[in-house]
This record gives sequence, C-alpha cells and structure tokens, in this order.
Amino acid sequence: MEHGRRQAETHAPRQKRRTGKGGTWSVGFILLTILLVGICTAGIFAAIFMKYVQSNVMPVVQIRAEDYTMDQSSFIYYQDQESGEWVEYQTIHGEVNRIPVEIEDMPDALWQAAVAIEDERFFQHNGVDWWRTGGAVVNMFLGMRSTFGGSTLTQQMLKNLTDDDKPYVNRKVREIFRALEFEKNYTKSEILELYLNNIYLGKGCYGVQTAAQYYFGKDVSELSVAECASLIAITNNPSKYGPMYDITITREDGSTVTPRELNKSRQELILSKMAEVEGPATLEDIDNPGSWKTYLTEAEAEAAGNEVLQFTDGSTSADNIVAEATDGAIEINNWFVDQVFRDVTADLAEEMHISLEEAEKKVYSGGYKIYTTMDPEIQELAESVYADRGNLNNLTSRNGQPIQSGITVMDPYTGDIVAIVGQMGEKESNLLWSYAADKHQVGSSMKPLTAYAPAIDSGAVTPGTTFDDYPVETMNGNYWPKNSPQRYRGFTSVASGIQNSINTIAVQTLMAGGVAEAFAFATEKLCLDLEPEDMDRSPLGLGGLHRGLSTIEMAAAYSCFVNKGVYNEPRTYLRVEDGEGNIILENEGESHVAMKETTAYLMNKMLKSAVAAGTGTQAKFSGMTIAGKTGTTSDNYDRYFVGYTPYYVAAVWTGYESNAKISYSGNPAITLWKKVMQPLHEGLANKDFDKPSSGLTTVTLCADSGLLATDACRADVRGSRAVSVEIASGTAPKEKCTLHVMRDYCTEGKCLATENCPAESVTQAAFLDHERVDYGSGVVAEDNAYLLSTMEKAVGLQPGDTPDGTLAASGCPVHTEGQEIIDPDNPTTDPDQPDTGPQDPSDPTNPPPDEGTTPPEGGTTTPTEPGEPTTPDTGGTTGDNWWSMLG
Repeated sequence: MEHGRRQAETHAPRQKRRTGKGGTWSVGFILLTILLVGICTAGIFAAIFMKYVQSNVMPVVQIRAEDYTMDQSSFIYYQDQESGEWVEYQTIHGEVNRIPVEIEDMPDALWQAAVAIEDERFFQHNGVDWWRTGGAVVNMFLGMRSTFGGSTLTQQMLKNLTDDDKPYVNRKVREIFRALEFEKNYTKSEILELYLNNIYLGKGCYGVQTAAQYYFGKDVSELSVAECASLIAITNNPSKYGPMYDITITREDGSTVTPRELNKSRQELILSKMAEVEGPATLEDIDNPGSWKTYLTEAEAEAAGNEVLQFTDGSTSADNIVAEATDGAIEINNWFVDQVFRDVTADLAEEMHISLEEAEKKVYSGGYKIYTTMDPEIQELAESVYADRGNLNNLTSRNGQPIQSGITVMDPYTGDIVAIVGQMGEKESNLLWSYAADKHQVGSSMKPLTAYAPAIDSGAVTPGTTFDDYPVETMNGNYWPKNSPQRYRGFTSVASGIQNSINTIAVQTLMAGGVAEAFAFATEKLCLDLEPEDMDRSPLGLGGLHRGLSTIEMAAAYSCFVNKGVYNEPRTYLRVEDGEGNIILENEGESHVAMKETTAYLMNKMLKSAVAAGTGTQAKFSGMTIAGKTGTTSDNYDRYFVGYTPYYVAAVWTGYESNAKISYSGNPAITLWKKVMQPLHEGLANKDFDKPSSGLTTVTLCADSGLLATDACRADVRGSRAVSVEIASGTAPKEKCTLHVMRDYCTEGKCLATENCPAESVTQAAFLDHERVDYGSGVVAEDNAYLLSTMEKAVGLQPGDTPDGTLAASGCPVHTEGQEIIDPDNPTTDPDQPDTGPQDPSDPTNPPPDEGTTPPEGGTTTPTEPGEPTTPDTGGTTGDNWWSMLG
C-alpha cells in the first residue's frame, strides 16, 4: 500500500505551464508600461525644460545689434536746481578697441574663408546647425574629438558681441535660442559683418580692419586671398596661431613649432576647405543657390598657398592703430559718472538677466539717456578738494604710501547721492578702485547705528539711562572692553557715552537692547550689508566688523536721523531711457520707516553734542547746525567721520591702500569733510533738525542710577545729581533711585561722621552704594571717591587697601578721640605745650614749630584740609583732592 501511494504520488500529473496568447499579452503589457512611463518621464522633463526656457532663457533671447555696435554713445543728464530742467552733462563710451568696417568694404575671400572653416552650412541653417550641435553633444559625452565644436558663426558672433561666454550648459541653451531669434531679424550679410568686426585676432586686435593693418600694414579691402585665410586662421586660438607671437611650442613627440608655422598650416587647411565648400560667389548670390560653387578652384587655392606672406614688424601696436584711426581721445569721467555707470550696469544686468560685460556694452553703445542725481557744483567742489593732497599735508605712511580717502555726499530726504569721490589725487583713468564704494572699517561711527539707535527705539534705554563706565568682564585674561583713552568715569549716561565715544557704555547699551535685535535693526531697517560674523558684541558695540561698510551705506543710514527716521535707498540715477524715449530702468528707490521719529530726534540731539563738546569738535563751523560721529580702528589704521546738517549728510573714510598707522594731528576724515561741507553750506540759512510735535516728555532722573531722582540724589556729597532729561513718552523708568544712600557726614573732616564728630559739624549726605570688581590699580573709576565703601574705608569702617587688609585709617581726620577740637582753618593750639591753651600767633615769643617737627607722644599734627569735591559732569570727576586718592 505504501508503495502504491508513493507510486501514485510520483506519477501524479503536473500542472502545465501557461503558454500562448496569455503569455504574449503579459510581455506586451510590460513593454507598454515601460513605454508609457518613458513617455510620461520625457513629458515631465520636457515640461521642466520649457519652464526653464520660459523663465530663464526667453527674457534674454532678444538681442539688438544696435545696443552693442560702437556708434551710439550714451548720455549723462543732471537736473538744474533752479529751473528743474534736465541738462546734458556728457556722453560716455567705452575705450574703442576696434575700427568698424562695412561688409561691402571687405574682400569676399575674407567672409568666405570664415564660412568654409567655421560654419560651412552657414547659408543653409537658421542660426543653429542641428547636425553639428548634435555631434557636439555626443562628443561631449564620448570624448571622440577634442576640437569638435557645435557653434555656428551666428552663435560665435553673439558670444563675442555680448561677452556671454561662460562654459555652462545654460549659457549654451541661451545661445541657441538667441541665435534662432537673431536670424529672424538680421540678414546673413549683417551677421557676417558683425562677426568679422568683433572677432579677436590676437595682439590686441579686435576686428579684421585693425588686424589687417597690424599684421599686413594695409587696409582690409586690400587683402589678398592668402592674407584673408591667414587672418581667419588666427581665430581658432590667437595665442597658438597668431603669426606675431614669438614663442616656441613643443609637441607631444618632442618636436617644436612656432605660431607662425602653425598659422601657415591652418591657412593652407582653410584654402583647401574653400576649394571644397560650395557657397555664393558674392553676397548678392545668397538667395540664388543654383549659382553656388566652390569658393576657390584647386588652382586658386594652390596659388594662394604658395604666396609668400609679408608681415609687418609689429612695431605699431593695435592700440596705436585704433587711436590714430579714431582720434584716440578717451575722456576721463568724474567719480560720479564712474559710479552711475557701475550702478546702471549692475541694474541692467539684473533686469535683463545678462552678464555684467554684456550690460557694459549696452550702456556704452546703446544710446541710452541716464538721468542722474548728481549736483555738478557739489561734485566739482568735492573733486577739487580730493585732487589736492595738500589738504592733508601730503600725508604718507612710514613706507611711503600716500593717504587715501573716499567721500559720499547725500541728500538725506531722498537718498540721492549728489557727489562722490573715490580716491585722492588727480583722476587719470576711468573705473578706478573707489574707496567711497568699497567696504572699510568704520570704528566707533558704527555705535549710533547698532548700539544706541536700536536700544532707544525699542525703549530699552533712554538718553538718561546710565551704565557704569568700567570694564564689563574679563576676556582672555584681560578686562574688556577698554576705553580709548584708557579713562573710566564711573556711572555715565547714554547721552554722555555717545558724546565722548565711551566703549563701555556702547557695549552695555547694546547688551540692554539685545545683540540679535541690534543686528536685525542694522540689516533690515538700515539695510547695512553685514556678515553673520558681525552679530556679536564687539562688532556691533565697538565697530570691529568682519568686512566693513562703504561710505554710501553709512551716509544712507545716518540720513535716517535727519529724515525723521525714514530710510531711503541710496541712488545715483532716477531712470534710464533708450534713444526712442522708452524707459529701460526706473530707479524709484525703496523707502521705509527705520525708526520712530522720536528716536531720530533724540539721536540728533546726542550727536549734536558729540560735535559741540565731544569727539567731533573739529568738524564745527559757524552758522550751521552740525551732528556727527567719529570712528577710529585699532592701531589707527582707519579714521572715519559721518557728519550731517539739516541739508546734507557726508561720510568720509581715510586710510592707506595697505594697512598702516595714520599719524596726523586730528582726524583727517574730519579735515576733508569740513573742506567739502563748509563751502557747500555757504549762503544756506541755519536751522535745526525737525522736532516731533508729540511723543516727547521731560523727566527728572538721577545722573548716576538713571532712575527717578530722590531726595538722596539731590543730597549727593558732590551736589545735586538730579537732572532733567528729554526722552520718548512712555520710556521713563518707574523705579526710584536706590543707588544713593544717606549717611551722616562731617563737614569739617569731609568724611563720614564718627562718634568724635560734634553734632554741629554733622549733616546728612548721600553716597553711591555700589561695589566694583577690582581690575588692578590701573583701572579706577573717577567716581570711586564717592562710593560708600570708599568713604567707609577712609574712616576705618571697612578694611582698607593695606597689604594685610587691616584698617587703613582711623576716624575723622579732624575730630580725634581725647583731643581738643582743632579748627583746621585756625590751628592756634601749641602742639608742644598742650596745657598752655591758645596762643597768639602775632606774638613773636611764640614762633611756630619747624616744618616736619615730630610732635611729642600724645600730641597732634595739623592736618591738611581736604579740598572741596568738585561738581563733576554727568559721569562724575574727582578733581585734585584727597578723595581721588582713596580706594
């Protein structure tokens, strides 16, 4: 049975494999699925590509040759201040580096040679040779030939015309679409003319006319077939095939060859191609393909190849050839024209999605009308000041570098740059490096923008807020920040911090308002181009920026203070029109509220004090309200000043091309600022900055704590410390001063009263209840003498500064225990005879003791009376008295 079952299992019929139509349908389904997926994928990629073309390529497809040919200069206009009329100032054009020539004046062999070697199907395609383009794509992936190019003459011409030659795929796509569009609007003859006038032929030769004169010493119309082929041979690689290059090239096999020999070889190749390629004999035959034949016969090609080429000696440069043909006069633009050219070029490139080089050609040659913000009188004034290095006493560095500087003068109500100068000395060329537009360190002139204005605007501080003018912390073993000069006043107001450019106050103000908030205020509200690394206390509080800022940026930022807190984007032009009056660019300028009007007013008030009695006093001139802030960097490498009036703002940087210490009496930036701004304001009525009609209030604060003043503040030993301060409404402190504490005070001993001081000599006075970190004897705050701890040490109520920490003094210096009270103003008791009573100082029998005599035990010496403490400024001073010697 078991055997039977196994046999049955063994011989059970197996299921047959499915065959026939069902299997065929399954394979077909898979293939169809793959096909559909492929079609969908291709569709998706096609859609993405068309989207890319639509957004990135089509906007820059249109090319007008007229915008690039060198026969339409652009024009600079300024607006007359009295009439309001626009006045033509000058024309601008690039440096001419070619001599244009019409196609009719070129030998036919010249364009025929170019077509034969570069684009033999030129007359058959519509701008793109798809066969060659496809071959170039395949070659790019397979690397079959290193010299396989797909560009037609039209594409090459557009690349040369626009300088759009970056080796990117998107550039190639853009070039293809441009070529297709260009050939819809221009004839083959016009394209050939543009190509031959713009190709580079080595040794500074642009275009065939310059090259014909440089290489063969003749007009292009006189070139022979052999000479035409020799010129066209250069285009492939001018440094390799240029016959005037005196170099030797070593081949891979070790043999050598010269560029002239290579030019000859390629010339012969071109001549043979001219004998193979069919095309029109003349340009008139382009539309008659039936008449076409090879450009040369075999015999003509051989004859041309046998012709001995006679080159010039190359002694006359291409520049000289062009200069002689075009009169060679290159106008030197002023600094403003240079800047407006750069601005228009950059904006045009962005607007049209083209390269800067292409935009430059358009501006130079497009016949544009550029309506600028320049005031020619102010520009001339600034240029005259900067041209004369004697205005800074011909200052040079130790290694002989001449001092450099840049200035931007701006209308604060519009953001219009009315004048700009980029260097000192006579301007000798165009588009030089501009120290006005370049970024430099600005030093403490940064503080109002990033430390003070943001904190005041947010309400974190007011002009009456105080901080301790004293190092904040220890950093890398050193106390930080340090003041320059190294002076510490003690409790000081924000207003005084700005006036005297106190580093410690700026840093603490920044910290009160917030570092991140200050960075956002500077970059978003004032549009300062800061780096992420600048979001820290030192860059924002002291001005040590990663890259720095330009005078344009600084002038625009400070203009907010004048313009009631409104920021206007700086600009050098209002609009650009083409020759037909169509607006190409419109520069309305972005405007926004950067800060409260009250903030701007308060900043103006404090920055006025910086010029009136602070670090900027050098900038003062009579008859005008002036505000501003100085700036100095480490080692005196950079000196800065941003100063302004109700009429204009001017920012000035001074320094050297390579960092070097500036040794100058005063601030050279202020010197130049004043030499421009003082004559600029002659005849202008003096007026103050605008004051808000509301939003301000006056409060009485303590000059030391910055809080609401109390009777204790008024009873300060130095005199009343209650001050009236104008602040923004709603920002007054709510707390009363707790810094001042009342203590009994001996008016005779000028110290805290002790048990020995008689009641008639004791009064109530206030002192500062504050403890400071001891950074050593070199760091002492000037109000240290008025600290309660200092006063207690003076009378022995606290351990003094003796090495063992014992009491440094004991009791009142006048009223000592067990002794008769001595009037320090009339010490008539004889110290050597304590029991004799008062002596008559006029009695000759009672001479005074010798100076320096040591009294007997139990006697007393006449103490020197401590001087009256002088009333300090808002930060506190010590004066020449004994109080300054304590603590």
